Amino acid sequence: AALLARGGQAGRARERQVAQRLRAKGWVVLKGTTYGVADLAALKLGEVPMLIEVKSTAGGPYERFQPADRDELSAAAFAAGACAVLAYWPPRGTLRLIAESEWPSKEKTHAGRQES
Repeated sequence: AALLARGGQAGRARERQVAQRLRAKGWVVLKGTTYGVADLAALKLGEVPMLIEVKSTAGGPYERFQPADRDELSAAAFAAGACAVLAYWPPRGTLRLIAESEWPSKEKTHAGRQES
């Protein structure tokens, strides 16, 4: 339980850091607790809104962002007229905003396995 709590705290800290970065660039950033599909929503005049999932796992951006999660975020973003974005910021790494168009498709394989 302590490991889960620590992981949750680290995840929330990363969400705050991503939000701070976006706010510094003029985005209005809202925490996603009210709608649950995304961690953050970002809005800026003249820009397409973003629904953002934040991941900070050492095992890669999609380790805990499975196809069903990606589909759910994609559908919510489409319904909202927004773009779906994965904000990946691994431990001791740098922040990468990964647009949905760059996510692996279900047809792609990784290490010879079909992604499920």
